[in-house]
Amino acid sequence: MSEYPFNLQGTQERFSGSGRKDGETTKSREFNLTQGVVIAEIKHHGYDNFKLSFIPTEGFSEGAVTAVTYGSSAATGFATGAAIGSFIPFAGTIAGALIGGAAGYFAGTKAGEAIAPTVWTPVDYKGKLDTFAIIGVKEDQENSLPPGKYLLEVETKSRWDCCFIQPTLGQSFGSLTDDDDENDVEAGLYVRGPLMSGSRPLRTTIRHMGGGDFFAAAYSVDGTHQCLVYHYEEGQFHIEDHPTEIKPGKEYMLYISAGGAWNLNFTEGY
Repeated sequence: MSEYPFNLQGTQERFSGSGRKDGETTKSREFNLTQGVVIAEIKHHGYDNFKLSFIPTEGFSEGAVTAVTYGSSAATGFATGAAIGSFIPFAGTIAGALIGGAAGYFAGTKAGEAIAPTVWTPVDYKGKLDTFAIIGVKEDQENSLPPGKYLLEVETKSRWDCCFIQPTLGQSFGSLTDDDDENDVEAGLYVRGPLMSGSRPLRTTIRHMGGGDFFAAAYSVDGTHQCLVYHYEEGQFHIEDHPTEIKPGKEYMLYISAGGAWNLNFTEGY
């Protein structure tokens, strides 16, 4: 698995399997998710169908209504780690598409007055795969997993790996506004951070050079906030001074999926 983000401090879990030739699902041992954010790297080593889900083991039964089911298409390629500028690490794929990002913002429903127990399916794909997925964890927050006990449920005939981390607070690499780089990043799916927001509202300038979607979202490390930074569906664009809903004084992880080369910078303002 990649060094970053698993060289951050925080609770980590690692699972792997060889698949089931009989078509039955594989279930992992139970694990606990606490309030915060989950960053997962998921690999599939075969060419058959591959589905991986985080299933709550408390207050959930087969056939129950779920608040959100994430994931659809997936990224291909192999994850790489590097540095943006001189200090901000990121992880991403060589060629990719959205996993568990925009789907989470547009698929949320509520069962009655309360948010139902949530199943997270970051990957439902056919073929080889090496990708990242991210989700917030907080009780009664739309498009987040509730804290509690979970297991992985995996459907495949091939070898697979899943490693995830819940980073702890207090280890940001700097400010979101420090990532002021004129160099473009190649198409792919990326995770960046943790990075701190400042005392004033943040605006962003984004350039996207290529076909396909561009999607960027921010997830607070403490699990209390997540927001869409920008979602564009029609290829090339250049937008300046775009307002964001990022809150002041928080550590954030950024999740970015781009169909072409891209550049994103934040500035403070009103």
